[in-house]
Amino acid sequence: MIRNPMHAGTFYPRFGDQIRKQIGQWLQDAVPPVPRERNLGLILPHAGYLYSGKCATLGLNSLSNEVVDTFVILHPSHQGIHFDFSLSPYTEYLNPLGSLKLDTELYNKLAPFADQEISLSYHQNEHSMEIQLPLISHFFPHARILPIMIGNQIPQVAKRLAEQLYDLIFKSTSRIVLLCSTDLSHYHSSNRAESMDSVLIEAVKALDPEALWQSISNDRCEACGIGGILTLLYFAGHFTNASLRVVQYTHSGKVSGNNSQVVGYLAAKLFV
Repeated sequence: MIRNPMHAGTFYPRFGDQIRKQIGQWLQDAVPPVPRERNLGLILPHAGYLYSGKCATLGLNSLSNEVVDTFVILHPSHQGIHFDFSLSPYTEYLNPLGSLKLDTELYNKLAPFADQEISLSYHQNEHSMEIQLPLISHFFPHARILPIMIGNQIPQVAKRLAEQLYDLIFKSTSRIVLLCSTDLSHYHSSNRAESMDSVLIEAVKALDPEALWQSISNDRCEACGIGGILTLLYFAGHFTNASLRVVQYTHSGKVSGNNSQVVGYLAAKLFV
């Protein structure tokens, strides 16, 4: 079953040469990947490329020196939260830079634990997954993917998903990287957004999911993909020497010039 692009021409350019040109421009400010780091996961934004494309590109570029067999895309549902998590059943994902195949082996192992009865339209229409695909195709054209849509974004779900992913990845001979798709604070002034986002970033850097959830619960910070971030942090807890580095933090006001209502964006990498 093939998934066609739903958001090409809106969230990102419709044509591949346009995307390649943008990526080339964004990479002019890229720092070379650090050798000898084994990357476990990424946090990337999922707004329109105009606003967050550079941030996401720099994030993926930070591990472009590695061979990655599969990206597990942890992304939120913007359409419903009446389920815990669901695996996208499409076997091939088309995008302007090519196509990406489903990691069917990983899918089959995780599907029994997932909520697979939700409407296919949830997976078909979700932009927070799709917007990552052209960038993955650019840097890792031969990688497979496993998109996981998280509905009920609470610690209990994130912890359970992290345990299942660690068990599967630990037993796998493939190089699998978790990719958490999320934006941060939404529609605050730039000063307020930067303050809120700094709270989230400090908790993420400390690899402390409990502190992060407490700050989310107390409205000290925001993230539309908090379930994916929590999953990544619980996953990191299985490693004694894991670290997280911020690649870039920015917000929409840096591009639009409108600092009265901005959205925060983070690119960060989890590695050992």
